[in-house]
This record gives sequence, structure tokens and C-alpha cells, in this order.
Amino acid sequence: MAKKRKTRKQRHPQRAARDVHVHDIVEGTLRLQSVMVDLLRSADPLNEVDGRIKDALSTLTNEISGHWSERVIELARMACLPWRMGPLVKPVPQSGVAVAELLTLLALATCIGESDGSAADEEPNSLYVAADGWAQAATALVELLIARQFIVLRESEPVPMSQVAFATRMREVWLRNSSYPDMVRKTILALFGQADVARALQEHLGFGAPDADRVLTALHDVQVERMNARTEYSMGRLAELTTDAVPDRAAFQIAWNTCWQPTADVAAIAAVDVAAALDMPVGLVESVLDEFAIAIGEATAHDLAEAFVEGRNPLRTHPVVKTTRGDYMLVHDALSLPAIREHLESVLKSTPIWEKYQKWRGDLAESLTQAAFEQVLPGADVYASFDYFVPANEAEREGEPAGYTKRVEGDLLLVHDDVAVIVEVKSNAMSATSRTGTESILRRDLTAIITRAAAQAARVEERIDQDGGIRFHKSGWLDLAHIREVHTVAVSLEDLPGVATAAGDLIAAGLLSPTHVPWTVSLHDLQVIADLVDRPAEFLLYLRRRTSPLMPLKFRATDELDLFLYFFEAGLFVEPDPRSSSGNLPHRSTPKPSDIRRYEQQKFIIISSRTDALDEWHSRDLPGGNPDATKPTMSNAALAPLVDELRTRKDYAWLSTGATLLSANAATQDQMSRIPGQLRRAKNGAGHERSQTIALGADQSEGWLLVWATRAEGADHEKSRSSLRLYLQAKKYQLGLHRGTAFVYGDATSNLVDVIFDDRLPIRSPEIDAEVQKLRSIEASRAPLPPHVKGVRALHPKKKKKR
Repeated sequence: MAKKRKTRKQRHPQRAARDVHVHDIVEGTLRLQSVMVDLLRSADPLNEVDGRIKDALSTLTNEISGHWSERVIELARMACLPWRMGPLVKPVPQSGVAVAELLTLLALATCIGESDGSAADEEPNSLYVAADGWAQAATALVELLIARQFIVLRESEPVPMSQVAFATRMREVWLRNSSYPDMVRKTILALFGQADVARALQEHLGFGAPDADRVLTALHDVQVERMNARTEYSMGRLAELTTDAVPDRAAFQIAWNTCWQPTADVAAIAAVDVAAALDMPVGLVESVLDEFAIAIGEATAHDLAEAFVEGRNPLRTHPVVKTTRGDYMLVHDALSLPAIREHLESVLKSTPIWEKYQKWRGDLAESLTQAAFEQVLPGADVYASFDYFVPANEAEREGEPAGYTKRVEGDLLLVHDDVAVIVEVKSNAMSATSRTGTESILRRDLTAIITRAAAQAARVEERIDQDGGIRFHKSGWLDLAHIREVHTVAVSLEDLPGVATAAGDLIAAGLLSPTHVPWTVSLHDLQVIADLVDRPAEFLLYLRRRTSPLMPLKFRATDELDLFLYFFEAGLFVEPDPRSSSGNLPHRSTPKPSDIRRYEQQKFIIISSRTDALDEWHSRDLPGGNPDATKPTMSNAALAPLVDELRTRKDYAWLSTGATLLSANAATQDQMSRIPGQLRRAKNGAGHERSQTIALGADQSEGWLLVWATRAEGADHEKSRSSLRLYLQAKKYQLGLHRGTAFVYGDATSNLVDVIFDDRLPIRSPEIDAEVQKLRSIEASRAPLPPHVKGVRALHPKKKKKR
């Protein structure tokens, strides 16, 4: 009887959940692409797009001009901003806040309504639906204006700064709240809280940053409370009316319209109401609101729309709208904190305190940066705000460090065993002109923030590399000949989303040298990352991956936190070309077809927003937050227990060794985590010590030898240690590796009893030659465990100069 064939179970792949962030990006890109294709069919694309802009603007302004501006703004808020009413959620694209701002500007320029509107007379939903149409029309108008910029760029000679300038301009158009408001608020209050600075603001404005923050926050809160109150009243009234035997259609219409299309007289807030909410003098409230109130002057709707897409949005520094009644409103609250900093700094520039404020701003940025790095690199030796010497000329460069005469400054140096992290901090602010993408001014500001920081960090690195140490001004020589890994970081007080993460564009623009590319990060992103990191080794591995010259070739993201969260999820690893690195290590001399295939199958990845879970976790202790929110963690961490044990033991180089362990992929980490148990089970009656060796890395300087070994019960500790150290040296010499770590487990307890680190360069000697002869051949040592450690900038110890 024939065997019954087994029926293969049909597999139904599970459809991935829709990523709303990717959807918004794709939809917006496709719409803009469609507009461009259509325009480029014209014989004169520039003239064609100008005509369409004129028509679109005319149609939109005609539709809104018959209403009071505050009513248009309130309806735009309801159409463009996210809100929730019980189970009902208003879905809006991420561009909604920008569209609401544009509608506000157009309303201020064109609205000449003669009445507040009437909940009793207007067709239910008529204006609510119309406002959605206004939002769509405003979005289409922005796309036409951006398309015009593309056409102009297409017809002009490209320059290296074009990509950076365009990214900067688009950031101003679309992006708000690039940092968490509670963190920005804390920084702003510290910036303007210095006694002399606070006194100067009080003398010139009559209020300080805390007053401005409280008033603008209260204005937003009262607006939200009024909207909620209208909604609650309307829903309650509608519920009452539905129980009536004879429906009162007129009352029903009033109740409905009160909620969904509020009239102009209820849209804005009187200063006295804000003052009552704060228990603050009305005069002080009015002073703040008037100081931050927008004034468009004689600007036309076309002027404002064109300026908006060029990054010249007047709401950015003056987010308050003052109505003809003398009431006030905000479009939304995302502009308030940035406006406070930028406007108050513009006020201080005209005062004698400006230089002192700049010094205070720099000192504050440096102290906050230092605190963040000490949090992620606990136990590191920290050198802050130090003066040191560098060669003043070529003659000094050829001499000894003791002869250097040029004294320069450094911001922060952290030394943790074999790792050095060099940090330069810049507190300069981007000017309003830079934000428009004006290339000469943008280059000037980015040079002050990024280029100089990179050059200053590279200067410290060069001294470590060339001299094996640094000669400080007062404390003298700091010996750093033991350093094997250096990372440079440029921290900015200014948020630079879309710019700081685009190293390739910065190199192309000549703002960074391809040989010295630091990790460029804003202070607030650094602080968030410091809070997210559970293990210092995670942070070091991120530095390695983030500063790899290969990273920009595979990954692109607007936000640093998106890159970091992707690192937590998937590693941020880039396969090196095995053909270009095949000659560096003897055991990798011949690339495997699988290595080549894996390299060639890599795809360029645009990383969209991944911060939803982080947003919830960060807000857990804030009003309305979820205290049970889950903290994002590193998903690929099977070796975390070993990494944590190394940290607890504090053996030399535990940090760099831990980062190397975490660098392996999930399968490799799982395999390595089982090695101690496998060695224990392989125990034989003779009690011989056993070991297993794995080599990681694509070249000599980045390579690492990892050894798991047992120590027999009763074995001579020093003899065993010496033998294993000699093995480490010999195996490193055989494979051409620079660093290696051995983990020794006791046979009796199965516990980790010793860790041996060796970073001596492979130097031939009779003893090493004799030991190599005992080893397995190179062919038998080929490592099948990708991926390998990447992104480590290892230093060759130089002959230390005399001091």
C-alpha cells in the first residue's frame, strides 16, 4: 500500500501593520512627483507653475476671505491638528501643523468678514467640510511652491551646498518639535535663568523666560479647555434633543454647529481669562502676548505663502495671533518654546549683557553635555575645558611635545581604558537667514557649529595618534599610548534634524573632511539617548556603527533618534565589501561567495519615524502620560548577561569588549552564549582545560579575538593565566588581530573567574613563533560568524615622544 503523501500546510504570510509615517512620506513624495511630471510637460515650466500658483492662491483666499480670521484659524486647527473625542480620532498627516500655519497667514492677509457667523443660520457641517477642503488646497499650494523651487534649481548650476540648503529649508517648512518640549523648556529656563541675563530681560521687556513660558502655555491650555467645553456642551445638548418626542431641528442645528464650526466670537481668548488661569496681573499677560504677537504689515497672501516655503515663517518667532477685538490665540503650541529662545536672544543682542550671555550659553551647553557623557560612560576619566599644546609650525611638529608652543582649548575628553571619546560642544544659534537655506549664511553658521567642532576634535585625536598623549597647559603630560580606539563627537545646542544626520551631504558641501567625520548630534538628542542606554557598551557600539564611513551609504534618516532606535531594532550594520578587505587578514584572504552575495544584496534604507514608543515612554511621568509605557531596548542582546558581568567585574577594557560582544548578530550571540556550557559538558576525566576561539573583524585594526576557556579545579592560577595570555598573543599574531579578550570559566563552579585582555600589537619573537607552531592552521580558523565588528577606529601605538 502506497504511503499517503503529506499535505504541505499552506503558509499565509502575515501582512505587516501599516506604518503611517512611511505612508505620509510616500504619499507626499508621489504627489509632488506627479506635479513635477505634469509641469515639466510644459514648454515653459516656470511660467506654468507661476500661473498655477496664482490661480490656486486666488481660489483659496476667495473661499476664506468672507470670514473673520480667527474663525478661519479655529476651523483650520480642527481640520489640520490631531484631536480625540472618546473613540473618535481625527486622522491628520504629519504636515498638518504646517498647513494650519499657512492657512493662518493667508487668513491674516485676506480675511475681511463682516460677522462672527451663526450656529443657527449655517448649514450643519458646511464649514467643517469646507475647512478640510481649505487644508487640501493649502497642501496643494505648498506642493506647487516647492515644485517651483525644484524647477529653479533644475535650471541653475548645481553647487555643493544645494542639497544641505534645500534640506534646511524643508525642515523649516514641515518639521516642528524636533526635541521633546519638556527638555527644551528645561534648557530655555536654564539659559535665561542666569541672574544677570534674567535682570536684563526684566529691564527691557518687563518679563523673563518663565513668564513667557507660563503665559503662552496658559493661552494654549485655555484654548483647549474652551474647545472641550464647547464639545461637551454640544454632545450633552444633542443627547437631550434625541430623547424629545418631537425633534427640535433648529436647536439640534445650533448644538451641532457649536461643536463642529465655532463662530469667531468664541475662537480667541481674552487676556483677562489667561491672567485668571495663572493668577497673574493682566498687564503682565498682555505684555507677553503683545511681544509675541505676529504683525504681517503690508504683506500680501502671495508674499506670505512664498516666504513660508522659503523658510521665512513669521509665526516661528511670533506665534501669537491678536484679533481686532484684542483677543489672542495660538495656531498650536509647538512654536512657543523655540520662539521664546529666538526672540529673547534677539532682545539680548541689543544689550550690554550679550557677550556674557553667550559665555553662559556655552558653559551651560558644555556642562549638560559632560553630564550626558558621564551618564553613558560611567567610570571614565574626564577632562573638561582643558588647555593643551599643539605644534605651532612644521619645525615644532617634527620635535617633541615639550617644545610645542601653541596653546589651544578642548571641551571634553573621556578616557575609558583603551577607548577615548573626544567631544566638542557648540552653542551657536542658527540665524533666521540660515533657516531659509541662503547658502552663504548657512555655510557660515554650519561651519561655526559643525566644521569647527570636527576640526577641533580631530586636533586632539591627532595628538593622541602622533604623540601617544596630550601635554596639558597646567597639569603637564597625559599618557594615552594605551588608547586603541578613538571617537570624535560634535554636540550642538541647536537642533539640526536632516542636516546632522546627512554626513555624506556635509562632506560633499565641504563642511566635513571625509577623513574626520564626527558623530554630530544635538544636546537634546544626546540626553534622550543617554536615558535610553541601559549599558555603556550599547553606547560605544552605537558610536562605532554611527561613525562608520559606510553608514551613510546604506542608511538615511532625518532624525538622530530614528537612527538610534533603528540601531536598537536592527543594528545599523553595513556589510563591508569582502573584496576590498580580503587582503587585510590572513584567515579572510579569499572572499566567500556568500560574503560577496550578502554585500551585494544590501539595499539603501530610508529610516522613517520610529519614535512612537519612545514618545510614550518619554512622556510617562508627564501629565496625561502612561506610567506603564515600555522603554525601547536593544533587541539583539543575547550576550547582555555576560556584558553586564564584565561591567560589574570592571576588568580592563570591559567597555570595548562588551561592545564587541554586542556587535554580533542574533544567531552569533546565541551561539556564543552557549559556548561556556558546551565547554563544561566537554569535560573529560583528565581534567584538561578546554577553549573555543572566534575571530571577528574585517581588517587588522578593527579585528578582535574572543576566547572562551576553562580552568581546571586546582590548576595554578598564574601559570594558567600566563599560558592563556601567550595563546592570545600567538593567535592574534597568526590572524593579524590587534585586540583580544579571553573569558575563563571555572570547572568547579562554571562561573566566570577571570578575564584577560591583550592589545599588544603582533610582534614576531622566537617565543611567539614557537607558540604559533602549536596552533591550528589559518585555514581551520576561518570565522563563519558574521556580521563582524565595524566602525572601530583603532590606533597604532606610536613611539612615545619624550616629554
